[in-house]
Amino acid sequence: MSKIYTDAPDGSAAPPTLGLVDRGDTLTDKVYAELRRALLTGVWEPGRKLTARSLSRELNVSLTPVREAMLKLANEGGLALSETRAFSVPELSRGDYDEVVAIRLALEPMAAEKAAAVITPETVDRLDRINDEMKALIEAERFGEALQKDTGFHRTIYALAGSAMLDGMIDQLWLRVGPTRNLLSHTFRQRLIGYQNHETIIAALRKADPAAAREAIHRDIAEGAKSLREKLAP
Repeated sequence: MSKIYTDAPDGSAAPPTLGLVDRGDTLTDKVYAELRRALLTGVWEPGRKLTARSLSRELNVSLTPVREAMLKLANEGGLALSETRAFSVPELSRGDYDEVVAIRLALEPMAAEKAAAVITPETVDRLDRINDEMKALIEAERFGEALQKDTGFHRTIYALAGSAMLDGMIDQLWLRVGPTRNLLSHTFRQRLIGYQNHETIIAALRKADPAAAREAIHRDIAEGAKSLREKLAP
C-alpha cells in the first residue's frame, strides 16, 4: 500500500501518515484498518481534531466509508466523539494512562515469555534490524517514524505468543495508548533508552530465555511509562 507524505507544521519533513486505500467491496473495512494502524503507531498526537472530509481526501475515498470507520473506532475507544459529533484523538489523563500501563505490564510480558519459547533465529535477526532502523530514525530526529518501528518491534514479538485472545487484548490497549507515546520527551528518546531496552529483549529472545524476555519487556514498558506520565494531566 503506497504512503503519502505531508509537511509538518514547523516546515520539517513529516513521517508517513496514511496509506492510499484501494477501492473494493470492503472499503469501510480497509479504511478502518488504515485508521486503526495510524492510531496504533502514533501517527496523530493526542487532541488532534480529525474530520471525515479531510481523511477522505487523504485516503482518496468517499465520505461514507470514512465516517463508518471513524464511528467504529469511536465505539472501541480509539477516537473521541464529542456531543457535537466532532472526532478527535483521545487525550488520556494520568489516571487513565496508569490503568492502561498496569494492564500492559500484566499482559505484554506474558506474551514475550510465550514468544521466547518458539521464536526462530531468523525472527530475532529481523527484530535486531528493526531496532537498528529505529535507532537511526531517532538519531535523525524522525521520531514519528521511529514510533512506527517501535510498534512493529513489539507487535512482531506478541504475535508469536500463539494466543489470539492475548494478542487481541494487547492490540486494544495499544489502540488506546498509541497516540500518547508521541509525548515522550526528546531527552528520553535521544538517550536511546528504548533502543537499549530492545537490545536486552533481543538478547533474551536469542537465548530462548522466557523469564529474561518477560523481565526485559516489563522494564521497557515501565521506563517509558515513567517518563511519559509526567506529561499527562492528573
